[in-house]
Amino acid sequence: MEFSLAQFEHLVGTDFTVQTSHGPFILKLAEAVEYPRRGLPEHLRTPLSLIFDGPPGVVLAHDNYRIAHPDMGEYLLNMAPVMSGAGIPGGGPQYEILIA
Repeated sequence: MEFSLAQFEHLVGTDFTVQTSHGPFILKLAEAVEYPRRGLPEHLRTPLSLIFDGPPGVVLAHDNYRIAHPDMGEYLLNMAPVMSGAGIPGGGPQYEILIA
C-alpha cells in the first residue's frame, strides 16, 4: 500500500494497537510529517515520518510489528524507539515509523 500524509494527519492523537510477543500494546500517534523531497526522483515516494508516544515503563525493541488502527486496518511496519522519555515526568518512550 502507498501511504501518504493525508492518511495519517487526521489520526494524530488517536491510539494504534501494536502486536508484540507479549500481547497488544497501545501507542498514540503524536506526529505525522513529510520530509522535503530534496531532489528525489519522481518515481520515489515522499518520505513520511510517524512519531508515536508509548506508556512509561516498557520500551519496545527496533523490529517489525503488526500495527493496527480501526480506520486503516493492519500493516506490518518497521518501528524503532527514538526517545526514552527519561527525565520527563510521566513521559514514556517515543517510536518512529519511517516510510520512504
